[in-house]
Amino acid sequence: MQSAAPALLCTVVAFILFGSSNTQSITQSPSSVQIQEGESVTLDCRFTLSYTYYVMSWFRQLPNGRMTEITYIYSDWMSNSQGRYSVSHQKGNKAGSLTIPDLRHTDSGTYFCAVGETPR
Repeated sequence: MQSAAPALLCTVVAFILFGSSNTQSITQSPSSVQIQEGESVTLDCRFTLSYTYYVMSWFRQLPNGRMTEITYIYSDWMSNSQGRYSVSHQKGNKAGSLTIPDLRHTDSGTYFCAVGETPR
């Protein structure tokens, strides 16, 4: 009998990239998720920033502590994909989401949403 695939744990943390010291915020949900290999996960990010033009970036922290950007989206885009990662955006709701399909054990880790102002 074959055992069930091990559970993957993804932790999400939000932070403001290039932010000022104002009280605007970013929140992510869920804060952690446990899923099986082969499943997909969607991580949501909401923010209260008042930037007209901005970039929402998603990062993954590797086991060695190094951060790597996995995908991004600009305020005037609806969606973007890079490799297995896809990100969508709802500008009017100040929200976006990261979807990772067909999860692998190597996808376990900490994921970060960051929002920064961009010049136009």
